[in-house]
Order: sequence, then structure tokens, then C-alpha cells
Amino acid sequence: MTKGASIPQELHIAILTLHSIVHMQWNEISTYLKVHPESAHQMIQCSKARVSDDFFALLNDVGHDEPVYPPGPSQKYPKGSEESERLKDVSLKPESFGKNPVQLAHLASLDIAPLTAYKYIYQHHNFAPYRPCHKQKLSQNNNLSRIQFAQWALTQLQESFVFTGETWIEIGSPRGKPNVWRPVGSDPYDFAIPTDSRPQFTLILLGHFAHGEIRSERKEHRKYQEQLYTNARIPGTEEHSLLKSINAKIRNYNQNRLPNEPQ
Repeated sequence: MTKGASIPQELHIAILTLHSIVHMQWNEISTYLKVHPESAHQMIQCSKARVSDDFFALLNDVGHDEPVYPPGPSQKYPKGSEESERLKDVSLKPESFGKNPVQLAHLASLDIAPLTAYKYIYQHHNFAPYRPCHKQKLSQNNNLSRIQFAQWALTQLQESFVFTGETWIEIGSPRGKPNVWRPVGSDPYDFAIPTDSRPQFTLILLGHFAHGEIRSERKEHRKYQEQLYTNARIPGTEEHSLLKSINAKIRNYNQNRLPNEPQ
């Protein structure tokens, strides 16, 4: 700890104990407790000047030098006040969805600075900004499909999944929607921004990739290739005729190719 830095009360007590009971020198105390020796010496000397050399008197004096800071200025509209609750009520109105805290404070007729508006909406009412809800609520069929997928996934090894997720595509939906300030943990569909513009249609895509399916597909593909190779060796099969035709074309090309053509 550097010279002039504030010394915590616990460290003050340790310095006092080592000096008065163990009779350590200031340099030794500095080595053990990592404090500046002059700072420790001045702190103890000031205590002795106020009280006495008695250890218990000095112990009771710990914290006497700690500065007492005046309380910070009180909020103009404290939490729970009529004005603060009015801000919350305005924020929960559908016509206010998509407005920022400064606009909400203006609608609530609160004369506060912009930064204070953000502080009130968060500290008083636990509101936070979220992207507006774009996708529609799932229908019963969508819910059943998800449940079936989840039940199937539970029967698979967790390590086999590479990726799983969903996305949606909207055609004709409005762009550039502002954030919605709503209570943390609330249902986003309860705070959808009213709009006369509706998407022409919404396509929800749910997909996954798993090792098990990839290995299965590769196995089937390898089996198919082996069957092709087998058929190509059997005269009269379509694969054998195709291979014979390709080989004939290769021989004809090699016999008639020009010097500047690839071999």
C-alpha cells in the first residue's frame, strides 16, 4: 500500500496489535502488512495524541479518523412516489411500446434529465430494453411439433448434436422497429408494438444436425457406391455398359488427341 492511501480498519487493528503487543518496528510492520511505514506510524501517533498509550483505548479509537461523508442528494422522485408509479403506468400502455425512457418520462409529465429517466425506469421498475417481438405465437400444431422433436432428442446422445436452432423469415414486415422497454422476465408478446402493417406470411424453420444422422447418411452413400462398383463388373448391367462407353471414349481421345491437349 502506497503512502497516503486509506488504511482499512482491519489493517489499522493489525498495525496497532503488532506495534503495541508484539513491539514490532515500523519497517517490520511494513514488511509483514505491505503498508508504508510512515503512514502506519503517523496513524498510531495520531491515535495516541487523542487518547493515550493504552492498547484498549487505542483499539476503541480505531475508525476515529475515517471521514464521514454526507449523504448523497435524494432523488427528485423517489421509488414508490406518485411520479415514479405514473412513469410505470405510462410505460405499460400499448401506445407507449417502442418509446425510450426519455419519451416515457415526457408522457408521464416528469421534469427530469434524460439520464435520470433511464435510471428511474431501470432502478425503480426493473425495465430493460429488448428487441420487439417479430414472430407470431406458435400454434398448437407448432407446439406439438416441438414437443415431438424434444422427445426424440431426449433419446439421443447429447454429444451427437452438432447444432440445433430455429429462425423465421417474414415477408412484408416493417423494418427498423425500436427497442421495447419492458419488465425483465415479462412475456414479449404482451409488449408487441401495434402496427397496421402485417407481414404477408411468416415462415418458421426448425432444424438440427446430429452425428448419428451424418454417419447414417455416409453409410448409405458408401453402400450405394459399392453396389455401383459391383454392377460395373457384371456384363449386361447398366453400370457395366456405361463404364464400357466411358472407357471407349477415353481410348479414342488418347489416340487422337493433339500435342497441345492434356493427356
